[in-house]
Amino acid sequence: MGTLTLRRISYLSLRVVRWIAASCWLGANNLRYLISTDPAVLSSMRRLQRKMLIFFLGLPDRYYQRSFDRFEAGLRTLSNNAGLSISQSGIMFMIGTLGPGGAERQFVLTIIGLAQRQFKSLRITAIHQREEWQRFFVPHLEEVGLKVTQLERDFSPGLMPHLDLINQFARGAPRHLAEASDYLRTLLLYKPAIAHFWLDECNIKGGMAALAAGVPRIVLGMRSAPPLNFGSHQPYMREGYRWLLRQPGVIALNNSKAGARSYEEWLSLPAGTIQVIRNGFEFNEETLHIHRISRTSYRQRFGISENVLLVGTVIRLTEEKRPMLWLEIACAVREELPDVRFLMVGDGALMSDVAARVVEDDLRDYVSVSGYETAPLSAIAAMDLFLLTSRIEGLPTVLEEAQALGVPVVTTNVGGAAETVMHGVTGWVLESDQVKHVARDVVRILQDAGWRKSAAEEGRRFVRDTFAADRMVDETVAVYGLGLPSKNGPIK
Repeated sequence: MGTLTLRRISYLSLRVVRWIAASCWLGANNLRYLISTDPAVLSSMRRLQRKMLIFFLGLPDRYYQRSFDRFEAGLRTLSNNAGLSISQSGIMFMIGTLGPGGAERQFVLTIIGLAQRQFKSLRITAIHQREEWQRFFVPHLEEVGLKVTQLERDFSPGLMPHLDLINQFARGAPRHLAEASDYLRTLLLYKPAIAHFWLDECNIKGGMAALAAGVPRIVLGMRSAPPLNFGSHQPYMREGYRWLLRQPGVIALNNSKAGARSYEEWLSLPAGTIQVIRNGFEFNEETLHIHRISRTSYRQRFGISENVLLVGTVIRLTEEKRPMLWLEIACAVREELPDVRFLMVGDGALMSDVAARVVEDDLRDYVSVSGYETAPLSAIAAMDLFLLTSRIEGLPTVLEEAQALGVPVVTTNVGGAAETVMHGVTGWVLESDQVKHVARDVVRILQDAGWRKSAAEEGRRFVRDTFAADRMVDETVAVYGLGLPSKNGPIK
C-alpha cells in the first residue's frame, strides 16, 4: 500500500473521529439546552459551543471550499452555461415551506405587494407542501390570484434542450447538494430574469442552480441569525454562502442590522456586504379593528374576564424562543400579582414540555396554552402586555404586530428585536434575561396603566412610520434593479 494511500486513510480517519466527537459533544449540550432554563448556563454553553463548532467544522469547510471551486470550474466548461439568455422575464420566488412563520409572512407580503403594483410573471415555488401547516399561507396568495407550484423533481420534455446542462450540474454538485438539480429544472422551465430565494438551504441550493441557469439577478433572503444557531445547520452552508457571494449578480438581504452583521461575522465578510431591508407590516385599519373588537370573545375562550390583566406571547414552541423561561417568568410575576393571567399561543417541538409545566400547582389555573392558532392577531389584541423571551431573533414581526394593535411589548435584547421598539415609549427592551429582573419590569409595567395607554398610542404611530409594507416592497424592487410603480400603477 503506497504512502499516498496511507496518508489518505489517516486523513479520512481523523475526519471521522472528529465528526463523531463533534456529534456526541453537540448532542450532549443540546440536551443541556432542553433541561436548563438558567440564562447564565445557556449563555456560557453557547459561547463554548460556538468555539467547538469552529474547531470541528474546520475540515468540512476546507472540503466544501474545494468542492465549490470544482463546481464553478465545471460550470465554466459548459457552452450552454448562460442557459436562460433568451426569453428571460419575471421573478421566481422559492422558499422551503409556506408555514406560519415570520419569514414566510414577509415572503408572502413581498409577493402580494408586487402583485398590487401589477408586476407580471410572478412565479412561486414552495419546496415542501405535503403537510397542512406547510401550506398555511397558500390561501393568502391564492386570494390575489397567485398560484404556488411544486419543485420540478421529474424530467419534462420542455427541458430537453437543457439536458447536458442538467446532467453536468448533477455530476458536479458538491456532496449533500444533489437536490439542487430540482431547483435547476424549475428555473429552466420558468426562465426568470430574477430569482429570489428565502432561508439558508433554499438560498444555497437555489443560488447554485440559478448561477448554472444564467439568471442575471439572484437575491438571497437570509434568516434571523446564521444557521449555526439552529438545528437546520448543514456543513456545506458556510462555504456555500461564501462561494455564492463571490459571484456576480448575487445579493444577500437580511431583515435587521444585527442579523446582517451576525452573518457577516460568521462568513468572515466585511461589514455592509449584506443589505438590510426591514420587515413590513400591512396596516389595514379595518382588519386591525376587527381583531381589536374580538378581544372579549377571544378571552372568553379561556375563561379570562375583561377586567383581568393578561400577559401573552405568540411563538413557536422551540428552544430558541425559550417558552420554559417564559413560564418561569410568569410564575415569578404571579407571586407579586396573583390576579394576572397568562396566555401562550403557538405549537412546536416543546409543546409537551410546556403542557407538563403548566399543570403544576404554581401555574395551574393561571396560564393558558392555545396551541396552533389560525388568528394570531386576535390573540395578540386580547393581551394587555406582549412578552417575548427569545434567545435568537432577527426583526420579529410579532412585535410590530403587537404595537400596531396597541399592545405594549417587552422583549429580550437579542438580534434586531430592539430595532422594532422605541424603548421606554412603545415598549421595553430588557437589560437582563434573568427571571427576577424580567419579572420586576413586567410587574412595574402592569401596575402603570397610564404608561401602557401612552405606549399603545405611540406604538401604533411608530410602526406605521417605520415598518409599512409599501416601504419594504419598494426597497426590494430597488434591489431587483426595476422601476418603482406605485400601487395599482403602471405595469413593469
